[in-house]
Amino acid sequence: MSNRSSLYTVEDGKLIRKNEHCKICGPGVFLANHSNRSTCGRCGYDAGASVEPVATEPATEAPAEAATEEE
Repeated sequence: MSNRSSLYTVEDGKLIRKNEHCKICGPGVFLANHSNRSTCGRCGYDAGASVEPVATEPATEAPAEAATEEE
């Protein structure tokens, strides 16, 4: 676990948070700083991930099934 005192500073009598907080979990849950992204250890939110969108084909309707024969 990191040293929590390194996450805060005090300037002019006010507490300043150094790290960004999670947009999903809210204030109080900090994002972990990695070399190329920031992630939340609680919910898995990934800020700054370089994820390229995957090209997908448009959805097509499945052909209607033929009526089944009754025995």
